[in-house]
Amino acid sequence: MGQQALAQTDNWAVSAIPASMTINADAVLRYDESTFVVKSPGEAVRRVRQVITILNEKAEAKAKLDVPYDKFSKVTDIEGALFDASGKLVKRLKRAEISDLAYADDNYQDDTRRKVAIFSRQLAYPYTVEFRYEYVTRNMMDYPVWAPQDDERLSVIQSRFRVELPADLPFRYKAVNQSRPPVLSKSVAGSSEVVGYSWQADTLRAVESEPLSPSFEESVPVVYTAPSRFEVQAYSGTFDSWKDVGTFYYTLNKGRDQLPEAVRKEVQQLVAGEKTTAGKVAKIYTYLQRQARYISIQLGIGGWQTIEASRVAQTHYGDCKALTNYTKAMLAAVGIPSFEALVRAGSSRSAIRIDLPGFQFNHVFLCVPNAGKTPTDTLWLECTSQHSPAGYLGDFTGGRTVLLVTPEGGKLAQTPAYSPEQNLQQRQVAITLAPDGGATAQVRTRYTGLQQDPYSAVLHSLNHEQQRDWLIQHSDLPSLDLKQFSLTETPGQIPCVTETLTLTTRRWASPSGTRLFLPLNLLSTVSPAPVLSRARRQPLVLTHHYNYDDSDTVTYTLPDGYAPEFALAPMRIDSKFGTYTARAEVSGNQLVYVRRLRMHQGRYPAEAYAEYADFRKKIAKADRAQLVLVKKEIATATQPK
Repeated sequence: MGQQALAQTDNWAVSAIPASMTINADAVLRYDESTFVVKSPGEAVRRVRQVITILNEKAEAKAKLDVPYDKFSKVTDIEGALFDASGKLVKRLKRAEISDLAYADDNYQDDTRRKVAIFSRQLAYPYTVEFRYEYVTRNMMDYPVWAPQDDERLSVIQSRFRVELPADLPFRYKAVNQSRPPVLSKSVAGSSEVVGYSWQADTLRAVESEPLSPSFEESVPVVYTAPSRFEVQAYSGTFDSWKDVGTFYYTLNKGRDQLPEAVRKEVQQLVAGEKTTAGKVAKIYTYLQRQARYISIQLGIGGWQTIEASRVAQTHYGDCKALTNYTKAMLAAVGIPSFEALVRAGSSRSAIRIDLPGFQFNHVFLCVPNAGKTPTDTLWLECTSQHSPAGYLGDFTGGRTVLLVTPEGGKLAQTPAYSPEQNLQQRQVAITLAPDGGATAQVRTRYTGLQQDPYSAVLHSLNHEQQRDWLIQHSDLPSLDLKQFSLTETPGQIPCVTETLTLTTRRWASPSGTRLFLPLNLLSTVSPAPVLSRARRQPLVLTHHYNYDDSDTVTYTLPDGYAPEFALAPMRIDSKFGTYTARAEVSGNQLVYVRRLRMHQGRYPAEAYAEYADFRKKIAKADRAQLVLVKKEIATATQPK
């Protein structure tokens, strides 16, 4: 392999680790060396050696090696060694301890597999593992990412990364949090000149987690690499621009959108009565949801070449590429152009690196331009969903940069983000309060946009009894007895789920002698922000999940003979992060409590966290407000003037 063999003379004793490198750490990366040797535009070899000390059970997953491969790559060598706390070699990895597994158990068809190495012998913590492996790849659409500190609870003593490639082959990279440029070298291999790029990182201490921080990769050294010219199977391409990336995907899938004549006529008849583009799109999208289902299929060139539309029409299933391509073909059959949209999907996924074009995506969905009431309207279709309405993306693909695949090449675009006005929780509650503190409640809550997502998932994936259990588990009400419930869905580009509950509880209020202590808000409370143990270092990031508007109107019917001992002053809290209001008014035996919290996303400097924590603290205190109810004859004497 051209690397240092598994060492017996190196000192891997835990006592050799500097004390500072174990603070906040569950594991220590003692030595890390990775080399990526590009032989040609169509082949490369990667060699990796890592030595990791496992300090406790939280890092146990780092004691195994997991190397994916597919029909375009091959793992040619794996070795390993296990050392105890004193650094003594306990055993070497045996062939029987290396498994060859499917990459994902839930994929219907997948030519991606993985080699997994796990030592069968268990050692007491701390202990050290060393792994060394090599693989050859002929899928050159992707170059590796070097991120030695891939976990907050991991410290790094020494890490090296090197890329070697022919001098006539362009190389692109993006280094983040690197104070020094790569070390360049030149050598000769045979009759060809080879250029080398080397990076290193030393003494990276484990990071103490801070709440509401940017993505971890923003604060640690990372080097992203990407090909310029590449080959895979019978295809070649360039990734020098986003136009190039789109052109390659378009070429890869060209001609795979031909429908059977029967299906083409069927969709034409389906939309014959529709006069608007949006209406036609909605009908075809509903047809797709009825006719086809999503199944994960990862075959072909990097999993990016789609199954033909004719096959989906026959089998009625496909992955994201296939269902998107099929929908595109049906829209084309009725004269509506559309484009595949490549995206890095997932609510916790980081944004693509716009300044380094390449295949940074994990999902495909569909863009239908000019499909709405105005010429600038665009519809986005999540073709893998069997219940999302046309045009709604949720947090899986909403609010991010995507690449549209057009015949002219790739074009960057932005998917819609959802505002607080679209992410609503509107709750109406009627409560009849008993003298012993028990209550009967009728609760009706309307959720829209991102706030309806979990309820929509429950509605479509769980049966009635499972839905009931879920609702009880996600309620903070004490001694809850859920008598009746329903979840109903209202379709629309901003979908809505309405939840209705009939419930009783023995402890809505707390009796004490002739008084009842009534918490006004038990359904929408906000907790204080976490307290920091040291000065904040990272920016404060409120993601799109903080774009919401919650309102509650709670009407209490008070027990006979009870009235508030004191009035509750209206509350208003304003900040750059949002606005909170609450008030309580009494009329006869009716007490009406109205609360509203409107938040919005944003990125703020580290010092803003103190202000945010104060805002959350004030809201949490206001949400804990109690009204004291007393017998009328006592209340008369103590009522404020």
